[in-house]
Amino acid sequence: MNNDHKVTHYSSFIFSTIMVLLVAIFPEYTSWFVTVFFLGFALIYTFQKHRTSSSKALSYISYFLFIVSLTYTLILFQT
Repeated sequence: MNNDHKVTHYSSFIFSTIMVLLVAIFPEYTSWFVTVFFLGFALIYTFQKHRTSSSKALSYISYFLFIVSLTYTLILFQT
């Protein structure tokens, strides 16, 4: 594993930890945190320097899940 992949894994781990802590502290905003979580993962894997096919797949899946969770969150908070 080269340094770029280590940085990506470390930043993903730190980002995930922060998001879990925020959900634990503010449970009423869980759907917003999930939306930000998927956007963060998509951006982390999009801007990775040496992208592999699995990184591309993770970014595409994360963007799709971001759109789904954003739609759900907006519908949830409209009611």
